[in-house]
Amino acid sequence: MSRGIGVLPQIQELVPEWAALLVALLTQLGDVWFLVLLVGVVYWLRPDDREDAAVLVGLMLAGFSLVTALKYAFALPRPGQPLAELEALGPLARSLYEATGTADGYGFPSGHAVLTTVVYGGLARRLSIGTARQRAAAAATVVSLVSASRIALGVHYLVDVVAGVAVGVTFLVVANRLTARYPTDQQTVAFAIAVAVGVVALATSGAAIDAVLIFVATLVVFGGLQFVRGGRDRSSARG
Repeated sequence: MSRGIGVLPQIQELVPEWAALLVALLTQLGDVWFLVLLVGVVYWLRPDDREDAAVLVGLMLAGFSLVTALKYAFALPRPGQPLAELEALGPLARSLYEATGTADGYGFPSGHAVLTTVVYGGLARRLSIGTARQRAAAAATVVSLVSASRIALGVHYLVDVVAGVAVGVTFLVVANRLTARYPTDQQTVAFAIAVAVGVVALATSGAAIDAVLIFVATLVVFGGLQFVRGGRDRSSARG
């Protein structure tokens, strides 16, 4: 019995051929580029939530490193059972599907499951839109859809996404408790977590290029946010 517990083919059979590309597009809700854009937009457009958004940036970067560390630690393969045959798609659809619905590298745990849990769960906890229950329901829905899409696309087994969600929830609980201890400087704590997890990812992966890039990005983004915060503090003091 594989990590799919025998359900991967059954899930794929539920998806009609014409919907394969839609599933591939749906999974982008948990892709790195979309999560970075989403958190960046929240930071830029919602001044009242800016501090919480900065904390979430740190936790998101920590999540990237956490996924990298775990994938290299377990080094388990993907299913290799694609939802759609590329030969059956037209040229444009084939290119779009290859860009959005395929994946390489190690398969355990699902990075999409970890990161959607961390980012959407973090947004649900920290944003001031709607009620807490509404935000939690929206986050759970997105996490469930993205996780299901990873199985349907054949890039992850069931165990991969279940473990990914569990890792994401556990990470959020621990990180939220740590940041709550320092209510006036949660941003620094979040990035300290990101740096610590980044060091683990560097060690686990043997300083692989993806781990190095995430670690450097963590330092650069933290420095930039500290500079912006210092500028706001100086402006407030002069005012």
